Amino acid sequence: MKYKHISSAIHILQELFHNTEHKNHFLAMKTLEMYIDLNLFQDAKLVAEEIERQIAFGLLAPLALYDMITAEKIEQHLRGL
Repeated sequence: MKYKHISSAIHILQELFHNTEHKNHFLAMKTLEMYIDLNLFQDAKLVAEEIERQIAFGLLAPLALYDMITAEKIEQHLRGL
């Protein structure tokens, strides 16, 4: 269940931040804020694996604006530390 939610959330954020057809920065930031409030990115290892699978590294910068600690944990997992 959790993996599917994380996978969908990252895909949605990718679409909102980077897809020219669906790009909406305000909605993307509000969606990211909601996901953080729901603790969806709490499992940093699982999130890092999904970011790597979807090649969604561009989501780390906006994530760091809201939750620097989680963003750093995800980066550490991506680096293999």
